[in-house]
Amino acid sequence: MCGRYYFSIEEALAFAKLKQKITQMSISHYAQHEIFPSQNALVLVEGQNDYTLDVMKWGMKGYQNKLLINARNEGIETKKTFLPMLQHRCLIPCNGFYEWKNKKKVFIYEKEEPLFYLAGIYNEKKEFVIVTGEAQKEMKFVHHRTPIILHEKDIERYLKGDCEFAVDNDGLAFSLDDPDL
Repeated sequence: MCGRYYFSIEEALAFAKLKQKITQMSISHYAQHEIFPSQNALVLVEGQNDYTLDVMKWGMKGYQNKLLINARNEGIETKKTFLPMLQHRCLIPCNGFYEWKNKKKVFIYEKEEPLFYLAGIYNEKKEFVIVTGEAQKEMKFVHHRTPIILHEKDIERYLKGDCEFAVDNDGLAFSLDDPDL
């Protein structure tokens, strides 16, 4: 499960291309820092020669008008809600995400990567959900679900549909400190 994530542009080299695209496209109105469902967030989508950026709403109305913010990778191809969205992949840039353990908010981030991406899919209304899988390694002790995490090298393959929804919890770190403090 991914109920919140964190995104803030930093001065690190990992953010250079993203910052350049944001400037070129004059994108300024998207959620930053701790991002909640229903907010408009920055996403990467497939472009002509490279990825492009867009701003989309996190979450969509599901069964009985409940807000869907995540999609389980197990059986995603058979769910009528998500089947039309599988051809519309997006990546959500982030510095980390949050889970709750024993009523404490845990910030989960990559030890070696200040910027990584969460796998997502979106609909024609520009609403996205984050794709999740069964947690592995230390992540299992925080929460049984985890967002599908990808890196810069995976962007093109994922957006073109050449990349599976595979869980990779290698390199994660856990903190009770909020990055905004």
